Amino acid sequence: MEKVLVAGATGFLGRHVVKVLKKEGYHVSVVVRNKDKLKRRGNYMEPAIDKEVDRVITAEVTNPITLEGICEGIDYVFSSVGITRQRDGLTFHEVDYQGNTNLLREAEKSNVKKFMYIHVFRGDVFEGPMTEAKEKFAKELISSKLVHLVIRPTGYFSDMTEFLNLALKGRAFLIGKGMNKLNPIHGEDLAKFCVESFERYSNEVLDVGGPEILTHQQIAKIAFKVIGEKEKITYLPAVLFPPILKVYKMINKQQYGIFLFFYQGVIQNMIAPKYGSLSLEDFFVQYLNER
Repeated sequence: MEKVLVAGATGFLGRHVVKVLKKEGYHVSVVVRNKDKLKRRGNYMEPAIDKEVDRVITAEVTNPITLEGICEGIDYVFSSVGITRQRDGLTFHEVDYQGNTNLLREAEKSNVKKFMYIHVFRGDVFEGPMTEAKEKFAKELISSKLVHLVIRPTGYFSDMTEFLNLALKGRAFLIGKGMNKLNPIHGEDLAKFCVESFERYSNEVLDVGGPEILTHQQIAKIAFKVIGEKEKITYLPAVLFPPILKVYKMINKQQYGIFLFFYQGVIQNMIAPKYGSLSLEDFFVQYLNER
């Protein structure tokens, strides 16, 4: 039985990865700050994984002392560690780069077979502190002595719930004409892709998206369809946002980094090779049923 260490296990993708790994017969260890979060809500968005975990390690990736020896006996390391919503004052450099680098150093000491890192699609060309920290670590991993796998998904279904939440409030807002396209992916499909990739690939950077290519306008319309309400969509000129970003940068650099990342994602097409079978509409329905 091969052993996998999962960092970022309590996140949307990490939870699904743990479930798929266990289903496929791997021994699963997780490194978490709070083991109680393994249970969480236990729903479609945040499935409980406390029953799937074989070993729980309480540590903080930003504190290398707490990580000492955690990769001993481990075959594969999976990391989706990164800031998605700023809550604790840590920077992208501290978490996305340094936290993952701390984990990488431990993996190198133990000579693990492969290290998989979840990056973002087009992370090598996007600007801003979030993608720059992620890209810096991706380069660190690629240049290390370990066999690497860098996975770059276009976006998660969980991110698309913002469209649904706007529809529930009565009106969706789109940047520009809403005609740019993307193929976001469900966490379960992406988790399957990641687990398959451990065995199939070595020293690769892999882009991946979901099975449906949709415009932002289509996603908004799906959201209104699911809630059974008439479409109300307001289109905002893209030129409004650069000045707003400048203000964010002065007021809150962390929120600026997140806002800039999403802004860059909506003003261009974000289409990667298709994978999976789960639809966004079905995800929206399930999400509504469990709110």
